[in-house]
Amino acid sequence: MRAFPLFAVTAAGLLALACRGSSAAPAPAPKAPSGGVAIETILQRSVPGQAGGEIRDVARDEAAWKALWDRLREGGGEVLPAQPPAVDFKRDMVIAAAMPNQPCVSKVTIRGVAQGQGELVVDLLEAPPAPNCVCFVSERPLHVVRLPRSADPVRFVAEQGQTPCGH
Repeated sequence: MRAFPLFAVTAAGLLALACRGSSAAPAPAPKAPSGGVAIETILQRSVPGQAGGEIRDVARDEAAWKALWDRLREGGGEVLPAQPPAVDFKRDMVIAAAMPNQPCVSKVTIRGVAQGQGELVVDLLEAPPAPNCVCFVSERPLHVVRLPRSADPVRFVAEQGQTPCGH
């Protein structure tokens, strides 16, 4: 009966070591771009154990939204519901960003969308884990936003940050 307490103490110690000594600065606060377009977060999270590659995409109709949602769910995204959240594509569109599977705590954030010269510019912060982080489960960070419909092309501009251990 002593095996469980020993396991619990060992697990607690490993978790403490995983986050010990993180000197990474927190991710920068979101910026409001000049010429900003109003955005609303539909979903922002990291899906534990999900495999998958980078996604930077736009959906302007139901079929594109369903296909994009299915790509966000691939590789273990059953945590997400089978059907995507409702969007009124007569007035709105969707922008999504996902990082490839990360070994530890990480975050992707669409900080804003600006109206540029004939294009929408997405300000994206990709924050993989700090180099000293140790985790038991990998994860795939994603962020999906809704914004007013536009026919303009979309360009993603990514800044690299870092997610401190334990966040």
